[in-house]
Amino acid sequence: MRTRLPLFAFVGWTLFVWISRSRNVVNDDDLSTGGTTWRLGAALLFVVLALAVLLMRRLLPARLTAVLAVLVAWTTAWWLIRGIGILLDGHAVGFKVVHSILMIVSIGLAMWAWRRRDR
Repeated sequence: MRTRLPLFAFVGWTLFVWISRSRNVVNDDDLSTGGTTWRLGAALLFVVLALAVLLMRRLLPARLTAVLAVLVAWTTAWWLIRGIGILLDGHAVGFKVVHSILMIVSIGLAMWAWRRRDR
């Protein structure tokens, strides 16, 4: 990476968002077992990919771009599909605002990290 800031900002944000999400899912007594399982699975995938980016940066720098590409693509796809779905659902306005901010920041940091990667 030309600079570490975009990469660490993206990975740090991803870990913060999805570890927080995991905590929220575990504490939500209204979710069914299936609902809890798929939400935790999605969060776990984000966390694993973010940690893989850090691991590749440290141990296998030649693989960093490939792993970063997967995290950037997954982040962008997730938020475009899920974020837009939230906007079209019957959720409360506050919920929509919070998730719109999460979507904009997540995709923005993903694009920043991707543009600033070494080629």
